[in-house]
Amino acid sequence: MVIVSYNHSILPTLPEIALRQQFYGIASYPTVVFDGTDVVFEPNPNAYDSVYTQHIHVAKSVVPNYNLKLFGYAGNNTGELQIKISPADTLRHDSVYAFVMVCEDSVRGSMGGYFNYIIRQFYSFPINLFYPDSFDTTITFSHSIPTNKMRGVLFVQDVGSKKVLQAIKTNFIITSKKGIPEAQL
Repeated sequence: MVIVSYNHSILPTLPEIALRQQFYGIASYPTVVFDGTDVVFEPNPNAYDSVYTQHIHVAKSVVPNYNLKLFGYAGNNTGELQIKISPADTLRHDSVYAFVMVCEDSVRGSMGGYFNYIIRQFYSFPINLFYPDSFDTTITFSHSIPTNKMRGVLFVQDVGSKKVLQAIKTNFIITSKKGIPEAQL
């Protein structure tokens, strides 16, 4: 299960975030969207567990349509996400996109408390795959996020129906200046 935060109160605000909020028709906060189609507004923080738990169980029960692999590597100012997307079967989706995010954990909110998976960078591209095809790519980027707080997210979504078809997340492996994981030094 993957949870990302399009957090409207934490700067910097990315233009892609405003587009996603418009895409879902989010007019008030806090609004949670499960798997792209199940929109839930719950203003009472004390009710989050009871309200969201049932939606989480439904979302987790869906059989994945894709096999996703995501690996993240980061140094002090640069990083990369290695991506592989393979359909699990022949699927009939004509408006499928992959969305890739670089996120930051432990971001202090304006009203106190900390937020995780705050989107800092956002990438998207169409995918049109038929079983047994696959798509491999690497996204290289610059960043100013503390590497121990970086997270990567990949999800595949049918933008026509808004249904999220599969999602995956990863922590970043911290690398040296030469690109060698620190654990191997």
